[in-house]
Amino acid sequence: MTGDAPLIRRSSLAWGAALVLGCIALCVLIGWQPQQLRAPAWVAYAAAAAFGMAGLILLAGAAGAARLQNWLAVALVLALVLPGLWVAFGAGERTCTVSLPFLQFASDAVCRGAFGFGAALGLGILTLYVRHAIVRQPKG
Repeated sequence: MTGDAPLIRRSSLAWGAALVLGCIALCVLIGWQPQQLRAPAWVAYAAAAAFGMAGLILLAGAAGAARLQNWLAVALVLALVLPGLWVAFGAGERTCTVSLPFLQFASDAVCRGAFGFGAALGLGILTLYVRHAIVRQPKG
């Protein structure tokens, strides 16, 4: 298994760099025409940041920075939770369409409820990641 370590490291570096560059490209596009968004720019930036955080986690892993990896994981979960929190609790109307083969409807309450449930789960996961980052002492 140790013979695979250089390959895994190179792969982590390549994918990490690709994700960070993808995040930068998304942020440039968001900044280029924010009026095209159906949400505030910060919501889009948070979603894009998830790609960057994932890339930075891979880069930190390749560098052997376990403590940094733990805190970047906290930032990743936060970036994933923020858009759902905005949909669930932000000002204004939200319209989601539920489409099943036998049923289709749109409802602000169903939309906010579903995203609220997901955001609550995400906040629970965020709490676990923060606890892990505080308690865990990486070796080395």
